[in-house]
Order: sequence, then C-alpha cells, then structure tokens
Amino acid sequence: MEKDMEYYIKISNEVMLKNLNSREALTKKLVDQYLDSGKDHICIIASGSSLNAAMAAELFMNQCMGNNVVVMSPTEYIDYRKENVKDYFKIVISQSGCSTNIIEAVKDMAADENKPAVLTGNLEGDIKKYSDNLIEYGVGNESIDYVTLGMTVLIQTLILFVLETGKRKGFLSEEYNSLAEELETCCIANREMYYKAIHFTETFYKDLLKMDRVIIVADGANMGIAREAALKFGETLKIPALYYESEEYIHGPNMQLTPEYAVFFIDTNRKHNRMFDIFEATGYITEHTYFVTDKEMPESERIIKVTGNVRSELTPLYTAVPFQYISAHVTKEKNNFECHPLFGRFEEKIHCKTDDYDEIMENKKLKAEEE
Repeated sequence: MEKDMEYYIKISNEVMLKNLNSREALTKKLVDQYLDSGKDHICIIASGSSLNAAMAAELFMNQCMGNNVVVMSPTEYIDYRKENVKDYFKIVISQSGCSTNIIEAVKDMAADENKPAVLTGNLEGDIKKYSDNLIEYGVGNESIDYVTLGMTVLIQTLILFVLETGKRKGFLSEEYNSLAEELETCCIANREMYYKAIHFTETFYKDLLKMDRVIIVADGANMGIAREAALKFGETLKIPALYYESEEYIHGPNMQLTPEYAVFFIDTNRKHNRMFDIFEATGYITEHTYFVTDKEMPESERIIKVTGNVRSELTPLYTAVPFQYISAHVTKEKNNFECHPLFGRFEEKIHCKTDDYDEIMENKKLKAEEE
C-alpha cells in the first residue's frame, strides 16, 4: 500500500496500541524532565495539527493533573502571554521539526534562558540546530505533509504523559489501570472508525465530491477535532470550512445555512443529547448533515457510530478519523492536492517552513520507503 494519507490513517490503530504498551519508556524522558523541573503548571506551544492535538488533549490533562495546562500558538506565546506562563514547564511541539514559528519560539526561550522539552516526529528537522532537548513522541516516520497519524498519536502521547506522571506522583494510582483499559478501548474504536469512515465515504461519495462549504460542530475535547477537521478540509479539499461549539453554532452562524452546506456534528457528550436535536434541526435546511458519535443513536447512514464507552475527554483518539479519511480519499479522487497557481507568490513572500524543508521531507520519504 502506498504510504499516503490513507495508509497512515489505517495504521494509526497499530501505532497507538504499540505506544500504549510501551508507554513508560515512550514518555520517560518527558516525565523525568517535568518532575525534575519542580514546576506544576504546563504550557504547550504548537502550531497547525499539533496545536489542534494539544487542544484535544488539554481538557483531560487539566482534569487529571489538577494543575493548569494551557495551550497556545507561538505568536500567542511570544507576543502576548509569555509573562503569564513564565514559571510554567514548557512543551514545544513541531512534528516536521521545520516550522519557522516553532523555531522562533524555541529561540525566544533560549534568549530567556528557558529550555523547553521539544516533541517532534523528525529528529533530523532544522529545529535540532536550536535545541538539544528533542523527544521523538512515538509517531515514527510519517513522511507526508498532511499529517494524520502524527496528530492522533500526539493526543495519545500527551495523555500517556499524564498517565505516567500520575503513576509516579501517586495522583492516578487508583485510576491508572482503568484509564489504561479505556485507552485500549480507544485504540479499538479508532480501528472501527476507520472502517466506518470507508463505508460512509462510499455511501455519500457523490455528495462529498461536490461538497464546497462545510461547518463542523462539536464541544468539549472534540473542539480540537473540529478545528483539525476544518484544517484538513481546507488544506486538502481546498474548500472553506468553519468550526463552532454547538451552542455558539445556533447563535448566529447557523443563519448562513442553505441547502448547499454540509454540516458535520461530533457528539460524545454523556450529559445530554442536545447536539442531536441541533443536528435534526439543521436537517430542515440541508440534507447534507452528518453525525459522528459513540453514543446510542437511531440507525442512520448519516450517523457514523462506534462503540467507545470511554470518558468524553478521551474520544478525540478516534473522532478525528472520518475527517482524516474523507480528506485523504476525496482529495485523491479529485486529484486536488495542487494549490491555485497564484499560491506560489504567497509562498515566495511568506515561509512557514525552513528552507531545507523539502529536502528533509524527501529524505524522510526515502527512509519510509525503505522501512
């Protein structure tokens, strides 16, 4: 199988199970540094899919650690909130190791005599020039620009970091085994979601090919997934995609709806079924409404349902899959990976990756083909 987006989505379950079983070794360096720092609160700085992953993990991290965990972009950190988190333990994330804004954050911290832990999926990225504290977070050699595996595994790694920290500090001693079991359930649900996504995409193939404006609605930890879904649809399908929290969606953004819109809902909220009511109401305007859940729901082709039975804060480990698969498969079917010809001018003016990025990624791709 070609090592494209679909390949990395398919193997996510295997990588997650492997990382779950080796969680102590995988997170040891990060846990050691956090415990040795003597700091309680944590600041995670990331961009793009890595930022979305951190946002998806943030709620679980805050609830289980009992400390303040904040997630922000490099710009937010450097220009606006640095003083607010000056005494926090810093985790900086760049899967490619070549993101210019992340490198700027690392350089800024070095000037302030801060030494963050740098999580990356590429130890050979240019970020190694600016930090000797790189940690490969268990993604392996994902060699494509539109990351999928790396996003899901990053959520898991941040959760495993909390799990192993809690074990060593004692605040998760009673819950440790049950949480590990829930995480295994998430791995299984991720696999189930993959096959459900294939069936869903085949069922609504023509509708998804014609899709040209999208809204994704979620709440809780899945707001990070809604943000990632909007990113994936935007960067691969090249269509406008918005994301909203469920109650915010019905307070104005829904007024733009027409029968041409596609609206996706992500609901793993155990407290009520309010979002399903909003889903049904949206169906009065557009028939292109879809529902991703792990809750008991009426049978419908428009509902992508798996058996999760885990706390809602862990469900991002499998709710991203349908959006990843749709992005991968529909974009490949439409042969739509190329940007508009004028986009080249944008890239000439503004760079989000280092000058060596193309060469580094080509070497990564060659290495992946050899494995």
